[in-house]
Amino acid sequence: METCNHNSLAEAIARYLRKGCSHNRARRVGFELEQFVVDPATYAPVTYAGDPVTGAPGVGEILRRLAPHYDFQNIERRNDGEANLIALMRDKMSITLEPGAQLEISVGPADTLAELEELHRSFRQELDPILDEFGYALVCRGYHPSACAHEVPLIPKDRYTYMDSYFGETGHTGICMMRASAATQTSVDFSDEDDAVRKYRIAHALGPFFSFITDNTPVYEGVDIKAAYRAASLADADGAVRSPRSGRVIPPRMARMANWDDCDPKRCLTPRVTFEEEFGLLSYAEEMLAAPAIFTYDDTPLHQTVYQGHTPFCDVYAGRDLDEGTIEHILSLFFYDVRLKHYVEIRQADSMPIDYALAFTALCMGLFYNEEAVVHYTERFARVDAAAVAAAKSALRHDGYDAVVYGRPAAEQLDELVAFAVAGLTEKEKPYLEPLAALVRQRTTLFDLA
Repeated sequence: METCNHNSLAEAIARYLRKGCSHNRARRVGFELEQFVVDPATYAPVTYAGDPVTGAPGVGEILRRLAPHYDFQNIERRNDGEANLIALMRDKMSITLEPGAQLEISVGPADTLAELEELHRSFRQELDPILDEFGYALVCRGYHPSACAHEVPLIPKDRYTYMDSYFGETGHTGICMMRASAATQTSVDFSDEDDAVRKYRIAHALGPFFSFITDNTPVYEGVDIKAAYRAASLADADGAVRSPRSGRVIPPRMARMANWDDCDPKRCLTPRVTFEEEFGLLSYAEEMLAAPAIFTYDDTPLHQTVYQGHTPFCDVYAGRDLDEGTIEHILSLFFYDVRLKHYVEIRQADSMPIDYALAFTALCMGLFYNEEAVVHYTERFARVDAAAVAAAKSALRHDGYDAVVYGRPAAEQLDELVAFAVAGLTEKEKPYLEPLAALVRQRTTLFDLA
């Protein structure tokens, strides 16, 4: 294997991440909400291209109709020369498409939750008349409400074709993650590298709780999860409940997050270095550089996608300087439960209706901008590691509020979590937290209520 300038590459990425330091300690937040466009009568997925038989428009046409409201259009040119509209951008808002044509709205950064709410409202005021005209609906669920992953085609983007192929070699559920899942992701600022490390570790350790209380995946691979486990008629000889349409194992809870747990251990889950004593932005960069690149872009004017498969990033970019565009490309190809960019991106929540998405954003705001909470959880999770985080997910997935997590009752810790968040919010912000706080008080989840 060629010797590469691994240290200089890692330093370049670490320098880029440090640019996110917010020395004025602003309380900015942002969120991304992925949603499914469906036929409301059948919940069948609406694809990018639409239905060639009936002529029904697709998600691509929805983007084209939204385009006049946005300042920038991203036209993806594939290696075969085909060009397609895949994203729209304007100040503090972008619309992008996930691999299975999930529509993602990214909002922020904003100084207040009220600003986020208003930005999202303006998006829906533009989108809803188009959905009404086409006879479509937008559904917020952690997994597609009717389709199995193999029934959902990819949007016309070379990146996703290569990722689809690669994930087929690294785990069992990459296809499910890409084509049929949807999330809520919240972002918070960090003031310096130490603050980034603290928040990153805490977000990983609290992640199983985040996934549990935002579980909004009652249907997985065409199967009603609760009904299937009550009947147990779909269980195989080993006791695993499987989808009759795809043969895939149906998790008892937190099914969307289970996709990530069996997708690619080198770019998902909790990075092995997270809880090591010397962990920092440099070791985070080194961890990524050692992972397979999957694909890169060439230097020609066409900027074509080049499949790299399992060749590590450090070998692909050996002897080269990394510009910001390349660094952003590298960062975008990692899907840890929590991700570092110019902010800390918290990724464990399912797609949820907007009031719950804002509630999760308020929860993160109240925790990560609350110094008392940050200090408490830094000390509380001093001995946690990646294996303990995985065990916490498993306990909550099987035992819910009755689980014992990190040696303590889960319900007790969730009460504490909400109390810290309430303490970290202003009087104007606290009402946004209430939808999730109510679920915890009632010892239920959206999964249970579905």
